[in-house]
Amino acid sequence: MRKLVLVVIALLALFALFRAYSEDAAQGLAGIRLQPGLVEVGDGTSSLGLSFGLMEKSGDRSGLVSVLPLRVVYRNGDKSVSVGLNGVAFLLGGGASIGAPVVVSALHRGDVLSVGGPVTVDSRVEGDVWVLGADAELTPRAEVTGDVVVIGGKLTASPHAAVGGTVSQLAGLKVPFLGVLGTQFSAQALGLAGIALGYVLFGFALFMSSFYLAAHTRQMQQAMPLLWRQTLITLAISLVVIPLVTFLVIASVVGVLLLPLVFLAIFLLALDGYLALCVKVGAWVRSSAGRAGEDSLYLFTSGLLALFLVNVPALVGILLTALRSVTTARIGTLLQAVTLGLTVAGLAYGFGTSLAQARSRVAR
Repeated sequence: MRKLVLVVIALLALFALFRAYSEDAAQGLAGIRLQPGLVEVGDGTSSLGLSFGLMEKSGDRSGLVSVLPLRVVYRNGDKSVSVGLNGVAFLLGGGASIGAPVVVSALHRGDVLSVGGPVTVDSRVEGDVWVLGADAELTPRAEVTGDVVVIGGKLTASPHAAVGGTVSQLAGLKVPFLGVLGTQFSAQALGLAGIALGYVLFGFALFMSSFYLAAHTRQMQQAMPLLWRQTLITLAISLVVIPLVTFLVIASVVGVLLLPLVFLAIFLLALDGYLALCVKVGAWVRSSAGRAGEDSLYLFTSGLLALFLVNVPALVGILLTALRSVTTARIGTLLQAVTLGLTVAGLAYGFGTSLAQARSRVAR
């Protein structure tokens, strides 16, 4: 029965990941709803939904394939707008800003996204310009190769501004809960919300691993002290092999269709090892590493403790940035980077551990 449940969950997750977006924001949603492929926020009259997937091929951009696509859907009564985004291009290109003014005065490659802060485009933008809950201005020197979307704000465009895509403006569309971005602590509030969401998601994965894959998790965390050399060697080899495999997959005719699956497999292996590492660290902090193999509850609570400790620097950093001092803001940013670095390092080490563990099993 347990295997059947895991298979059903895996199939549902795989279906949700392949679906770039198939859920629309629900009418009359109040509160926050999490479901496969969709995160949605609403206040009862309007809603904002963010759906995601592995791949999307859309005709609105000359049939180009979008890897790790994102789609934002806004609804307010009978008014709605839906915009798509290439997730990889956006993450690599940067350009995201929350609650602060954005001025593009030099060439910018990638999309520009501003939430709660006005945007002024005075140069060339090779991508889209999204402005949510604020005004946007296109000067005579503005040149946007993609779309310009302004939601909940006013667009002022010079007749000499050039836009390669479409221009969408919904000044009267209400974006739910956007008022928090107007406060002086908007960035801190969103940072805390991001940490909380990440903690919940990692905690849910830890719960599934501790209670439904307890034997596997127990074996992984117990083998870590013995496999550290193999883990580092495997990780070093992976740094060469993974880019090579990625290049070969992209170069093949149908390889681009397999690329999201490669990324998904890498992430799942990294997550598996990272959760086992959290269990090991949590048990060590509790000074009872020997008890980690007793029951699923102990695995789960030890992992939660380690996840919390990883987020402590970021929490302190967010509080320091709220003091509105240049020095404390720099220290706070550094502490937040420490949490990010620990998480990335843990995922990388977990990936190496998962491969080393799989290799040891094959060798037996």
